[in-house]
Amino acid sequence: MRDNLARQPIETYAFHEVGTVVGALGRSLRVRTGSGEHEARRAISCLVEPELGDRVLLALHDEGCHVLAVLEREGESPVRLTADGAIEVSAPSGHLTLAAEQGVRIVSPGETTIASGKVRVAANEASLAVGAVTYIGEQLAAQVDRVKTVAREVESVADRWVQRLERAYRFIAESEQVRANYIEVSATTAVSIKAKTTIVSGGELAKIDGGQIHVG
Repeated sequence: MRDNLARQPIETYAFHEVGTVVGALGRSLRVRTGSGEHEARRAISCLVEPELGDRVLLALHDEGCHVLAVLEREGESPVRLTADGAIEVSAPSGHLTLAAEQGVRIVSPGETTIASGKVRVAANEASLAVGAVTYIGEQLAAQVDRVKTVAREVESVADRWVQRLERAYRFIAESEQVRANYIEVSATTAVSIKAKTTIVSGGELAKIDGGQIHVG
């Protein structure tokens, strides 16, 4: 207990002054006040990064000087919230809202993670540019009016694929291959196959059955 008390810093008194930032080098700031120029550090609670020319609130004490807050700034420079380490914003019993009139940006050279029970994205227009996408899920449901896909190569693997369409059109420039154990084509009105050369072969049986058969 005595060791813990011995390691605690001795309480000191501080007085405040208002000054102007006239220099900045790394974490060190030079602030000019009525009592002179002082070398100061930014307090942990001062998340706004001071810039040259800012009017700041300075605390002077026996252990040095700290900038407590940025009071005024001329011009339209963006306000930057910075910290030497990690920043965590928490609202244990409420909501957290980020709102901006001109846009919200999230920029990181590392990984950006979103973990939530439910995610909703609503926008009039969306653009996604990603080198590689991996989707793992149990169910995917999409309701859209129109889908257009342009790709050099598409590969789909599924145990079961069902399509229900009013009309379907496929335009294949070169060739198409279908390999299956069993193929059935059923049409209520007509089936038309047209080609310069048509070959139908069966290893064991080739059968043509109809009410009328016209050859030639």
